[in-house]
Amino acid sequence: MIAFRQREVSVRFLISVFVAALLAATQATAEPEAIEFSDLADPLAVAFDDPYAAMGVDMLNELKLLVQSDQKLAGTDLDEEARTRLEVRRTAAREVLEANGHDVEALLEQRWDVARKRQTARMATNPIFDGVEVSISGYIIPAPPDADGSGFGYLVPQVGMCSHLPPPPPNQLVRVRLRVDQQVESLYLPVRVSGLLRVEPSDETIFVLDGESRMLSGWTLNAETVELPDG
Repeated sequence: MIAFRQREVSVRFLISVFVAALLAATQATAEPEAIEFSDLADPLAVAFDDPYAAMGVDMLNELKLLVQSDQKLAGTDLDEEARTRLEVRRTAAREVLEANGHDVEALLEQRWDVARKRQTARMATNPIFDGVEVSISGYIIPAPPDADGSGFGYLVPQVGMCSHLPPPPPNQLVRVRLRVDQQVESLYLPVRVSGLLRVEPSDETIFVLDGESRMLSGWTLNAETVELPDG
């Protein structure tokens, strides 16, 4: 009976070893998951009602003018002429907004709540890709090496970002850890980077072309391969 149990334990042990080896081999040979930059943001954080998103530049400027007028009118250092001018300006902005179908009071009440939600939407990373082998295409901006000599760069979705264009939101800016044998040929050439993606926030200011840029990132990608996309 004891010998039978020992054989049973041995068989279970061999099975567990076999399963573990099979899983490891599957993970090692599995193709990285192809993703887009838009996949990196937490979908729950970006799904909220933003009443300002479809207002257009002209209407947003009218709302901004209204808010600024209210703020100035709340002061006590205005003379009568300046106060009258601001009141006329504020009334005109309100009338334009209402004539275009906007609920001014609702817009004013929601602005701080929407601002908080927008900030969360910029920062929140998609937890489903934390610790996943991925493949993503973009443009790498070279960065100074880490203290241990590791090479780094920042992967962005559009050429010119962080120099001629604003940087992407932190949850769509990927800090890439490069191997010693990996080099970035040009920040104007698109590349496809594959490797292990981690939620690993970083905040660094680097020199980009003709000025400094703050690189606030929510991700780190340990690059296994850096290559030109097909075609």
